[in-house]
Amino acid sequence: MTKKFTLKEQNLSVEIGKYAKLAEGAAWVQQGETIVLATAVSSPTDEFPGFLPLSVDYREPFSAVGKIPGGYLKREGRSTDKEVLTSRLIDRALRPLFPAHYFNQLQAIIEVCSADKENEPATLSLLAISIALTISKIPFMGPVGVAQVGRIDGKWIINPTISQIEESDVKIIVAGIEQGVVMVEGCTNEITEKEFIDVLFMAHDSIKEQIKWQNDIAKELGVEKEDVNASPEWAEWTQRCINFITNDRLAPIWTADKAERSEAIKAIVKEFLETNREEIEKDKVGEKWVKYIFDDLLKEKVGARIVSVGKRVDGRSFHQVRPVSCEVGLLPRAHGSALFNRGDTQALVSATLGSGQDEQRMETLQGDIKKRFMLHYNFPPFSVGEVRPMRGPGRREVGHGALAASAIQAILPTPEEFPYTLRLKSDILASNGSSSMATVCGSMLALMDAGVPVKQMVSGIAMGLLQKPDGGFQAISDITGFEDAFGLMDFKVAGTQVGITAIQMDVKYKEGFPREVFEQALAQAKIGRETILNSMKEVLSAPRPELSQFVPKVIQFKIDKNKIGAVIGSGGKIIREIIEMTGTTIDIADDGTVQIFGQPGPNLDKAVGWVKTLAGDIERGAIYNGIVRRIADFGLFVELVPGQDGLVHISMIPRDKQRNLQDEYPEGSLLVVEVMDYDSETGRIRLKPVDTKS
Repeated sequence: MTKKFTLKEQNLSVEIGKYAKLAEGAAWVQQGETIVLATAVSSPTDEFPGFLPLSVDYREPFSAVGKIPGGYLKREGRSTDKEVLTSRLIDRALRPLFPAHYFNQLQAIIEVCSADKENEPATLSLLAISIALTISKIPFMGPVGVAQVGRIDGKWIINPTISQIEESDVKIIVAGIEQGVVMVEGCTNEITEKEFIDVLFMAHDSIKEQIKWQNDIAKELGVEKEDVNASPEWAEWTQRCINFITNDRLAPIWTADKAERSEAIKAIVKEFLETNREEIEKDKVGEKWVKYIFDDLLKEKVGARIVSVGKRVDGRSFHQVRPVSCEVGLLPRAHGSALFNRGDTQALVSATLGSGQDEQRMETLQGDIKKRFMLHYNFPPFSVGEVRPMRGPGRREVGHGALAASAIQAILPTPEEFPYTLRLKSDILASNGSSSMATVCGSMLALMDAGVPVKQMVSGIAMGLLQKPDGGFQAISDITGFEDAFGLMDFKVAGTQVGITAIQMDVKYKEGFPREVFEQALAQAKIGRETILNSMKEVLSAPRPELSQFVPKVIQFKIDKNKIGAVIGSGGKIIREIIEMTGTTIDIADDGTVQIFGQPGPNLDKAVGWVKTLAGDIERGAIYNGIVRRIADFGLFVELVPGQDGLVHISMIPRDKQRNLQDEYPEGSLLVVEVMDYDSETGRIRLKPVDTKS
């Protein structure tokens, strides 16, 4: 039986019961002419996995916009970066909303079936999978709502259209449950902390409408959830773990040395397992299962202990940032390079400047786009002392790179100010907490080392949040990898001294935080960012005044739009010849803006003169090394540059040479000429020979 529900206030509708009938939950959600199908399926696991085996796959087939994929393979292949980022965003919003003792395999698949030009399918997909989970028997502790926020001319817009997003200077996605926010991601263009918090609560008002709508749908459908009450063994082993993890046993964990701490934790776990070996074998619950419960409670106990003693495991205060050190110019042939160290985390970043030909071209549902700024993040296994296969960038690499790129995007010069394509490559050499924010800091220094005229300096920090015994909350700055595993909220925030440029926030607390918690956490994050920024400024406080000698020089000028065809030539013949003959790269925009990239010298000058000549930028008195191409009774046609000739009238030729032009000026011979006159309307150029002997 098919049922349809609408949320008129947000132009949303969902059909249930018609599509994907064998899935445990399926929702056909429509907004305008954008339609997504979300399905959710669960399956018992044969063995205890040790984590929630949730997989989220978001796909955007080109059939959704009536388009056949480009390239040789005419079907969708590996996920695009946008599909990966959207899958990660959905996963982060959903993952905390399942019972701690639930370990069934879960698969969420969301496919865009139709996409118009106004309604963004990515955010709609999070709402769709929330509906699919809410109406299924799967023990989902949602529902989840989602809102996107933009800003145009200083005015905040909730759930902007795609065309409005293109105009917006801010893009923030907020997901939440009824009690509060669970996930935030955004590129924020130096907004203040107060503005950001205002946006969160503004978005949550819209989210609560979606929550009520989904609850009403579940009530009308009479949804019954799977019974997943914790087993008696779970409660029994939980109590055993609580009794075992005493403050005395935790004491060895409080050390600044990561290796020592790791060994101390292993010793505690080993002691617990050996102490309870007989009970583990008798209950037949499995060591892996027991270790999972123990590890979860160990993190909880450590967090509580940190707050009670007022000192973190490495001895730092709640506000203290680990030691920061930076170097620039490490790689002699790179256009810019930097090494950023914060504690045990280390990022080596290189910056490369290229021409318009180096822009990344991508097919999307909204059309083909070009990217002039790219940031690629690499996380090799040795960075955490592990051995594993290297098979190209995974979801983590794509996600961390995108976050760092969004942090830097707002402070880059415009193409008009700096007409280079920019690529940053961040290699994480060691990781112990927030390598993405280390990438932000290292990238900033590499750009400045390359001489890129950035508008501001950006730094980033990772933050955590713990609950006090009295029910209050305490933010902790610059969390390590160990601290990342516990706490009620972890968020990464990057920005300038003016404001926030990017943020990624995941909330694990189901009761919702009051406004003052966000205010305190963001204020503390700002202090941490400024501390890191000051350390960066000690090494490099402004962009280098000159570009590296290895960076191609760019000469930019404008030509008449009507002359673009003359420069390009039939089938691109002329512009290809210029590029091949001069070894330069030439980009011509539709408005007539020309950018010529090449090493300084005669070849670059030749390319500039060639293009300008073809475009009619010819000055009286200009001297050319021409080639005689044709002889007529009334004079010589001299090629100034391939594709552009001028006339040396016979009256300009000495009398003693006029009678024997063929011998004096054979076709193909070189002839230095001077421009006497140029008629821009007819394109005629009058020349005279230059006496090079005098």
